[in-house]
Amino acid sequence: MDYKELMCGDWIKVDQTTETVNAKVLGVYKDGINYEVDYSGVRATNQIHTDYVSPIKLTEDILVKNGWRKEPITIDGDYANWYGEIPISQAEDEFNYADIELRYAHQLQHLLRLCGIEKEIEL
Repeated sequence: MDYKELMCGDWIKVDQTTETVNAKVLGVYKDGINYEVDYSGVRATNQIHTDYVSPIKLTEDILVKNGWRKEPITIDGDYANWYGEIPISQAEDEFNYADIELRYAHQLQHLLRLCGIEKEIEL
């Protein structure tokens, strides 16, 4: 994953030696990411090279967990409008906001920030 795609506060996946964990970005550098992980209420921070960082796919479960409400549209295929902090449309497994494709959780976080919406995304 390219470090230029990330901002402090973004959710990412970190491939650690024994497991892959969801982590929050604390700092972004050319060669690495400082991140924070919550292990059952105990927070740990670490740094890792960007080769071991990947995005978290945006899913319906993430939208629902964060307050979006789905209204299906009856057309051939799986189409829906999602209502929440900002309106999101869905065609098949692709989410969009005003022709901006949202594939990953951190892209939704960036869009909310650009819209001036302060919302902590839960995974």
